[in-house]
Amino acid sequence: SNLTTPERVREVAENPDRVVRNLQITQSYHEFTLAFDEFLGHRDGAWSMFATWVSKQVGHFIRNEEVPEPLRQFLALDVQQRRLGLPPLRRLLLNKPFLTYIRFTVDDVSYHLADGNRLVYANLGALFADFLILLRSHQGPDPMQLDAFLNRLSDDPINGEEIVRAFTHFYHAIFETNPQIKAERMFMTNILIGLHEQVRLQEALDRTFQAPIRRALDDPQRHLIPLPLPSLLRRTSATIIKRLMGPLIRRFEETLQRVITASLLTFATPTGQLDTDQDIPPLPNGDMYPDALKRLTLLEAQDLVNELDYTPNTTRGSGARNWRQLGDRMNYIVDYFRSRQQERALLQAPFTPEQADAIRAGRLPAGPL
Repeated sequence: SNLTTPERVREVAENPDRVVRNLQITQSYHEFTLAFDEFLGHRDGAWSMFATWVSKQVGHFIRNEEVPEPLRQFLALDVQQRRLGLPPLRRLLLNKPFLTYIRFTVDDVSYHLADGNRLVYANLGALFADFLILLRSHQGPDPMQLDAFLNRLSDDPINGEEIVRAFTHFYHAIFETNPQIKAERMFMTNILIGLHEQVRLQEALDRTFQAPIRRALDDPQRHLIPLPLPSLLRRTSATIIKRLMGPLIRRFEETLQRVITASLLTFATPTGQLDTDQDIPPLPNGDMYPDALKRLTLLEAQDLVNELDYTPNTTRGSGARNWRQLGDRMNYIVDYFRSRQQERALLQAPFTPEQADAIRAGRLPAGPL
C-alpha cells in the first residue's frame, strides 16, 4: 500500500530501523508530492517535493555512505602513525580504543540526522495524510470543514501558528483559479512549513556538530565498552585517551565538522547539485524565479520574504554562511523554494519502481540508493 495514509505514516515514523525508515520517509514524501500535484493542477510543487531530495541526501549519512570515506582518509592509520611518529602507548590507543570512539562518533552523526529526519516526518507526514483525507472528502471549498481541520491542528502544541497559516494557504491554493495567486499561496505554504521544520530540527542539528568524540569519551555507557575492564578503570582509560590523544581528537573533530558541513551543504536533485553556501543558480532560462513568483502581489507573501530573506527579491546573497544558524538556513530556503517551486523535474521518483516496492514493504532494496 502507498505511504500516504495516517496508518502507514505512523508505521514509518515508528520503524526502529533507521536506514529503512529514512528510505520510507523519502518515498512517502514523493508519494505525497504526487498526490498533492493532482489537486494543485500540475504546476506548483508542495513542500514535500523539496523534502524528498533533502531526505534522500540525509540517507547517505544515515547509511554511513557520506562520512566514513573522508574519515578513512584521515585515519589511514599506518601512514598517520609514521607521520605523527607516535610512541608505542599512543599507537596502541590509536589502534584500539580511539578507533572504537571514532565508530561511536560516526554512528552518533547518523543517529542525530536520522532522528531529525524522523522527528519532522512524524509531525508533517501525519498532517499531510489528514489533509489528503480532507481534500478527498469534497469537491469545492468548504469553510466549515477547513475550520474543523485547522482547529484540530491548533489543539496539538507541536503545531505552531505558522503551521495553521501554512495549511490555510494550502487549502485555498487548491481551489484558487488565478494561477498567480495559487503560486503565491503555495509559496507561503512552503515557507511556513519550512520554517516550522527548521525550528524543530535545530536541536538535532546542534547535536550533529557538537564535539562528538569528547561527548562519546564522556559517556559512562561507552567507556571502552569492548574491553572487559571494571568501570572505574574504563573511566580512567577514557581520561588517559583524552589527555594523550588531545591534538588528534581536535584534528579529527575539525575534519569531521568540515565533512558534515560540506555534505549537509551539498545535495543532489534531478536538475543538478546544489551547494547551499553558494547563491542559488538561475533557472535554465536564466531567470531567478518563475514568472508567477517574480513580483509578489499578496502582502503576506511580501512580508514573509522581507522577514526571512536577507536580500529580498533576488537570489544574489542567498548562500548560507553558517548552516547551523536558523536565519541563514531560512535565507537560503526562501529563495530556493521561490526559484524552484515550478521545477517539474523535482517530481521525478527518488527510487526505481522495484526499489520503491521493497521500501514500501519495509525491506532494504538492491542497487544504488
